[in-house]
Amino acid sequence: MKTPEYPEGRDVVFIANDVTVQSGSFGVPEDDHYMKASTYAREHGLPRVYIACNAGARIGLVDALKPKFQVKFVDDSSPSKG
Repeated sequence: MKTPEYPEGRDVVFIANDVTVQSGSFGVPEDDHYMKASTYAREHGLPRVYIACNAGARIGLVDALKPKFQVKFVDDSSPSKG
């Protein structure tokens, strides 16, 4: 990436997710990949750019996380109402 500070360019770590793949949501493999790319950027002093196009996390796939969340719906019979 070329900037006024780096007219010859510099390395940058880009991380993105694709809304066309499982609505861009994060699961455990995606979280591991994100963490590794972020760690690499920090260790090498590189800027990290995250481009998000997602629907959130797939928390329901990880049984160990379920007890850590308490959800109360406005109408239990219709969770789509929030």
